[in-house]
Amino acid sequence: MTDPLGLSGRRVATAADWLNALYRRVKSSRPVSWILFDGARPAVTVVLLAGVFAFLVTLALLRPVDIQQLLTDTNTLQTLFTTLLSGAILIVSIVSSISSIVLSQEITDIETEQSRIDASIEFRRRAENLAEVEASPSQPAAFLEVILYSIYREARALQRAADNCDDEGCRDQIDALTDEIVDEARDAAETLDGARFGTFDVLSAGLHYDYSWQLNTARRIRNRYEDQLDDRTNDALQELIDTLKFLATGREYFQSLYYKREVARLSSNLLYVSLPVVVFISYLLLALNTGIIPVFRVGPLVSLPLFVMFAYTVSIAPYVVLTAYVVRVAAITLKTLAAGPFLVRQPKHDDIVEMQVEIEPDAWEEQADDGRDVDTTGDGDPAGEPAPDEAAGGGTGDGSDREVDSGSDREDDDAKATSGDEDGRHAADGGPEGRRMDG
Repeated sequence: MTDPLGLSGRRVATAADWLNALYRRVKSSRPVSWILFDGARPAVTVVLLAGVFAFLVTLALLRPVDIQQLLTDTNTLQTLFTTLLSGAILIVSIVSSISSIVLSQEITDIETEQSRIDASIEFRRRAENLAEVEASPSQPAAFLEVILYSIYREARALQRAADNCDDEGCRDQIDALTDEIVDEARDAAETLDGARFGTFDVLSAGLHYDYSWQLNTARRIRNRYEDQLDDRTNDALQELIDTLKFLATGREYFQSLYYKREVARLSSNLLYVSLPVVVFISYLLLALNTGIIPVFRVGPLVSLPLFVMFAYTVSIAPYVVLTAYVVRVAAITLKTLAAGPFLVRQPKHDDIVEMQVEIEPDAWEEQADDGRDVDTTGDGDPAGEPAPDEAAGGGTGDGSDREVDSGSDREDDDAKATSGDEDGRHAADGGPEGRRMDG
């Protein structure tokens, strides 16, 4: 007899795998990548609005009678556009809140500004020491490109130094790590070449650069093979780790600058869009109330439903602008989410160095009990088990001594505590002499 439940379970698993594969293909497609990352936000807004209008027109062409009846009810339309008008006005308050948050971080005293400038100069000085140049570039793209070249050079130096390692496994792991670093550093530098800050190209260079995995793997190799590596290889590995940490700091700093710039652009664009939309919706409500919109046919459609669909598309423009910016910020955050040497995303590489906890949580208590049962007394009896006489309640001389000693220790501790309390009270009162003088 067949198992229909098992067969249906396999079918469900197969369907789930197919849907996951389809989702990954759609997510990595060029149109989705353009909407999420590459496209300019005004262009993405126009494309999304055009898609909404085309969707409404398609529905009208498929069911022209139903759409005409739906979009000629003036009471329903007035309620709908009144709600959209309230939302467009609310957008202004949202913009004011966003702008106040951004400005609150910029309005500081002179000491804070001086500390920021000093920190920036010190950061650039460290970059100059790492890259061995007279002065670091002032443009963020060129600055990151110099750091990437330093990583590339130090990875090559580590690869040459690791050739003298006697452990073949250590050499293979270092070669795999340095090959990965060299390839990713070169690809990121090519993306940064000629990029201008404020554009997405500067930030996109760090989207696929997995410095967290590189830093984590380098530290694990150093900790595992530190005794087997010579001083030259250890120094090269440490320099690579320091430069990766420096790159991580720079990338996160420039990412925060990009976010602040995007928030400022979002605020200004929302204001530019909201005011015309509020005026247009107000005119539309008056026109619907008085019935001055002319009615004529445009192909298979009537002018009134077509005008209402266009008005609805214009009315949601502020929300589409907000969506276009927030979607990219969220996508960039998920792509660049990192926490130093911790891998907060599923790692792409798990074949080089990765330490795992060999004891499962279910076996923790068993392992702890085994640790307590280790024979440390030297008489063959486990340290954690009492002797037979002790278990019977008779006790032994050693046990009595331990009880007496523990009682004596408790008495000594009580006496010390009492003495300490009295000394504390004397000190708080200024001592006996202080009390006599006060009297």
